[in-house]
Amino acid sequence: MIVLNNAKELVRVETWGDIQERPGFTDNLDPSAHELSAIIGQYAFADKIHCGLSNCHTPHSRGYLVATKSGQETNIGKDCGKNYFGVDFETMATQFDRDMRDKEARERLWSFSFKLDELKASIKARREGESGADWVYRMSHQLLDQGKLVPAVVRRRISIMLKTGDSRLTIEREATAQEYEMEEVRTGRPAKRPMVVSDKVADIRGLEALTQANDLRQILVLDLEEKIKVFEPLNIDLLTSKELSTWSKWCGTVEQKLEAASQSLQIGLTLLTKQNLEPFMRLVTEEGDHRSFKKYLNGIP
Repeated sequence: MIVLNNAKELVRVETWGDIQERPGFTDNLDPSAHELSAIIGQYAFADKIHCGLSNCHTPHSRGYLVATKSGQETNIGKDCGKNYFGVDFETMATQFDRDMRDKEARERLWSFSFKLDELKASIKARREGESGADWVYRMSHQLLDQGKLVPAVVRRRISIMLKTGDSRLTIEREATAQEYEMEEVRTGRPAKRPMVVSDKVADIRGLEALTQANDLRQILVLDLEEKIKVFEPLNIDLLTSKELSTWSKWCGTVEQKLEAASQSLQIGLTLLTKQNLEPFMRLVTEEGDHRSFKKYLNGIP
């Protein structure tokens, strides 16, 4: 790949032959007879090419295209540049690399800016609706946060299941006489009383929807919508190198975040079904809690 750094844009050249045909290009430049003017391009190839300096010609895969004050151009590797043009080359190379990164980032951001309407529509489509992300977030977080409808006993059990990574919902009870007897036969000594037995009630699907990694508000609102509001009015041409780097990295995560939101939404919908959550009713003993949790479950389509 060959990239030329013009004043206003990056120009990508397909073949090395295109470089060799440029006016003033030579592959046999005497560095003692010429003074470096500017680095004008950068290249990287799978196959090696020879350095364009007459006293070098070392094969290399990555290097720079340089212009001299006499108007001639040639290609050199980074080591050759340091050896024959010294500090001037190092300073120019550092500036060139920075300019390249900045221009590539600006290109990326301008391209991204033209897709903002499409992106905002995509986020809106995920958030809205009876089974959209806003509804999933509101309903699922009632299972963790203090709310009016989901009893504390249910929220506590869900919190424990998330911490242990165990999706099995169990009910604890005292062992029956037969179970005491079986335990004593197994151990060969009297069983300690009371002995608690856990009965599996159900496997709860989609509990990972309640983890931070699947937080739909964080992904769609904070990581995307709020960042878009900050990005949209920016003048891309006036951004500093640091700002360009920051926004370019963020733009590179947008598609991944949209995909993550889609997956999190599906996990949330798996969690939020009456059939999946009704087994928690077995934990509820207070009549008032029973009514409120039933109301919560009836709010699920």
